[in-house]
Amino acid sequence: MSMIESMSIIKTKLLVPAVKEESLRRAKLTRKMKAISQHPLTLMHSGAGYGKSTALALFVQDEKKECCWYSISSADDEILPFLTYLIYSIRTRFPEFGRELFNYIKNLERYIREEELGFLSSLFINELLGIEEEIYIILDDFHQIEHSYTVNSWMERVLEHIPANVHILISSRSRPAWKQLTKMKVSNRLLEFTKDDLILTKDEAELLLHDYYNLKVREEELNRIFELTEGWVIAIGMIAQQIPEEGDLQKIYSHSSQSLADLFQYLVMEVFAKQPPILQQFLEQTCIFEEIDEEICDAVLGLNGSAPMLEQLLEKNLFIYRIGDKQYRYHALFKEFLENQLKINNPHTFRSLHERSARYFERNKQWEEALNHYEKINVTEAVASILDALGFSMLENGKLESLYSRLLAIPDRDKDRFYSLWRLQGEILRYRCQYQEAEVCYEKAVRLADEKGDAEEKSQALGGQAGIYLDTIQPYKAERILYRAIEIREKKAVGHAEETGKLYHFLAENLLNSGKAEKAEKWIKRASDMNVPLINGNLEARLYLRTGRFEKAKKILEKDLGTNDVHKPLLPQSHRETELLLALIEAFTGNGTNAKTLAQEGIQHGISIKAPFVEACGWIRMGHAVQLIKDYEETLALSCYNTALGIMDQLQIERGKAEPLMGLCLLYGIKGELERAIAAGESALQETEKVKDLWLSGLILTSMGIAHAYNARPEDGLSYFQRAAELFGQCGDHYGEMLSSFWRAYSYFTMENQEQFVRYMALFLKAVQTGEYEFVFHRNTTFGPRDLQIFAPLLIHAQKQNILPSYVAKILQEMNLAKVNSHPGYTLKVQALGKFRVWLGETEVEEKGWTRGKAKELLQFFVTHHQKLIPKEEIFQLLWPEQDEKSSARDFKVALNALNNVLEPNRKARETSFFIIREGSAYGLNPIAVLDLDSHSFEQWITSGLEETYKEKAVHYLENGLSLYKGDYLPERKYDDWCMSEREKMSVYFIRGAEKLAQFYVRAENYDKAIHLCSRILEKDRTWEEAYRLTMYCYYRKNNRPQAIKWYKKCCDILEKELGVAPLEPTRHMYEMILESDKNMHILEQP
Repeated sequence: MSMIESMSIIKTKLLVPAVKEESLRRAKLTRKMKAISQHPLTLMHSGAGYGKSTALALFVQDEKKECCWYSISSADDEILPFLTYLIYSIRTRFPEFGRELFNYIKNLERYIREEELGFLSSLFINELLGIEEEIYIILDDFHQIEHSYTVNSWMERVLEHIPANVHILISSRSRPAWKQLTKMKVSNRLLEFTKDDLILTKDEAELLLHDYYNLKVREEELNRIFELTEGWVIAIGMIAQQIPEEGDLQKIYSHSSQSLADLFQYLVMEVFAKQPPILQQFLEQTCIFEEIDEEICDAVLGLNGSAPMLEQLLEKNLFIYRIGDKQYRYHALFKEFLENQLKINNPHTFRSLHERSARYFERNKQWEEALNHYEKINVTEAVASILDALGFSMLENGKLESLYSRLLAIPDRDKDRFYSLWRLQGEILRYRCQYQEAEVCYEKAVRLADEKGDAEEKSQALGGQAGIYLDTIQPYKAERILYRAIEIREKKAVGHAEETGKLYHFLAENLLNSGKAEKAEKWIKRASDMNVPLINGNLEARLYLRTGRFEKAKKILEKDLGTNDVHKPLLPQSHRETELLLALIEAFTGNGTNAKTLAQEGIQHGISIKAPFVEACGWIRMGHAVQLIKDYEETLALSCYNTALGIMDQLQIERGKAEPLMGLCLLYGIKGELERAIAAGESALQETEKVKDLWLSGLILTSMGIAHAYNARPEDGLSYFQRAAELFGQCGDHYGEMLSSFWRAYSYFTMENQEQFVRYMALFLKAVQTGEYEFVFHRNTTFGPRDLQIFAPLLIHAQKQNILPSYVAKILQEMNLAKVNSHPGYTLKVQALGKFRVWLGETEVEEKGWTRGKAKELLQFFVTHHQKLIPKEEIFQLLWPEQDEKSSARDFKVALNALNNVLEPNRKARETSFFIIREGSAYGLNPIAVLDLDSHSFEQWITSGLEETYKEKAVHYLENGLSLYKGDYLPERKYDDWCMSEREKMSVYFIRGAEKLAQFYVRAENYDKAIHLCSRILEKDRTWEEAYRLTMYCYYRKNNRPQAIKWYKKCCDILEKELGVAPLEPTRHMYEMILESDKNMHILEQP
């Protein structure tokens, strides 16, 4: 049964508190409250006793508003009970409300995820949109749950998209810390009431005393009362209780020097002392109840007909109010006083009443209430008994924090008696990644269960202990424990088949972690034969991931991630989190951007549920992702891996370091730091071999081989690829086998070993075709080549060797290389913005490589006109304008030959060049060659940013584009006419992009970044007036008015000097605004 289905709804929490007809109506407060209907959100916050609930109740009564009231209690501090009550509250007016939402949440039996909160808020908002009339939702006493992360997160999402016909009214003792409140306040969507709105004026205090308490006081006394109470409603009520008894209030006035809290204590003591003994006794005995009715009074106190007594209290205005037809509640401050009074003066009665109350709630299966009463009197044995029976269902409902606090309060002697609590505490600690502490708890549970001959509990505790090693992927340690747990169950035939099947799934996962996929599938089938289905799809998805069946794995995981699936993991899942698994698959299959997004979600999820191991796995997957994204900062990947390693150090999980070390091995290998790469790989391999994780060991060995391949040591890398292939074969990972075959084929190709190349190239192509891994040719993948053009010469050579000819022809066609006979095997990368630089794949052409300066100029010319071929005569005229045609032809031939030698140093004699082609008498860059040109990327990013309407995307595009602008286009050719047009175009794109981004920064109040961009604009164009205007505004907002004025004067000087004009009207207006504010500041600063 789900948590929601097991909840009993207390209907009195959904009733508007009854208010007396003669209750005080306050003109100023009432006027302000009339504006509630014009605001989507109303906040009423102050300390206790200021009449918040009464004010809201009077509002709905007097304004005749049909509202949905929800009185929140401390037990509602989880999102599921909170939402359930909220739905039932709205159903008091709209009975059909929330069917889809309710069906969704009643199936949630787990720790709520961040993305689920988003879906829950979307469902709630969509349900509200189905209500066409105005709706007022009142959340009273929100402070009871203000500490709940999930409730606050959900509320913020709802407020962001609240429909126009919905008005949410919240009363609380403190102001919620929601980010939207400032924005809502500025946009007049928030109406706020504070203590200042709720305190009584002197006239209102007089009216309260006269109309409500039937008292007439002299002006002098009224002044003293008002001075004493500062308009605090409850304190004035207390004094009103005293006046008929005392007449003279000198005794009260003698306490005027005390704080309001102390005054209240004194006043309530005086009021209490004046009541008849029987009433005093009744007050003390009933103060332990959160809600009071005749049934509970009679059952717990042994009374017969307590209803008249409750009515009497109501008539005497003794700080009790009706919350239903026959249900009541004491004012919080009055209740607190009475409880303290009872505890101090009559501890035996205090304890006895709480015990009887707890037993009453136990009989009624109201476990939360029973626990609260037992905890009030520290009956830890009873608390332990209830948690022994219900603790695991509470855990499944996601109550980690409250459950853990309760367990810590229970002495070890009670936990030793109810020894399943040690397992329960171990589970919580495991979910919090406190693995060493968790293991201690599990071991205690195993030992105590063994002493008592409790085979069922012993088996479950062993299963929990094995969970530690499943979480941290230590299959060798987990295997022994799991076989013990299974042996106990099978030998003694204890427990349900479901629990045995669960252990089979654990063992299957452990075998999978060891790289024994076939055995894992057998144990999954064994559980299935017992009619025990997989609890969630992630085990099956991991099985497919580790055997190279990515599409099957993705299908399962994306369904799990889908918002309509209600069978998601119950609690934090360590490295098995859906987002983390998907991020790894996306990286392996070459979707770097998707992988980055999923990794970010994994990091945030780990932080939100306080699971540092999950967070660390997110950082690892982020490191893999950013290595695949073009123009990434290599320091970012390095930072991601080091962050993960730091967290693993803190958690003392050495095994968790293997994957980030593998990432570092790849990173260092690509950077040309072979020794560091191999050192990282060896450290990673040490961890995986220690725990016998064959699959990850195979990936690490592959990484070490790749590092050798990137550093021109193919012969040394072959042994790593061979060892990796053997491990992948044992694991049944066809993807891993494909990788090993490719890198061996590549190594043998570079070593010119024809026979071995043919062998492994055939194996590689067959594996790609069978496994449907064609993405390796088109996308950068974690273990594939960083430059995809590496494939070209291998495929061309394979075609010549007649290896799978039709399949190879198909791939070459897709790569637009069908008619190419040779290929250098790398991308031509050119930096034309700022210093001119050229890379052949990952290798930069050194300055000394340009033996002829004219060869470099010729490449720059071809790059500038990369979209077309240029006739030879035009090239002569532009590059050799002062020479005759014969001399120009000679020098062009020499420069072209030198350029071809630079771009294709390994080109064979008389072989046609690939990058520079000729058609007739026209020359230029080969259109099918992959040219990575920074100016082209820059133009695309800036254009996208200028056209994008969604702000976050626009900022991202513009920042990416501007990061590429490292200077003018071909600055060393600044006087050559053939590149002037391109230079000016790039300059205009820079200014437009920088101006737009600066405007976005200003709106986001990121003034320093905006000032920096404006200074870069003015370096390009001293007369760009918008840059001056933005700079002035930024300094004005930074309260640096002198600097703002200085920039205006600078603007005037430059415009006059350069263009002979004055600033435009918007600039002058901004200057006048700054002067005016400066003048006002001087006035304020005068004494």
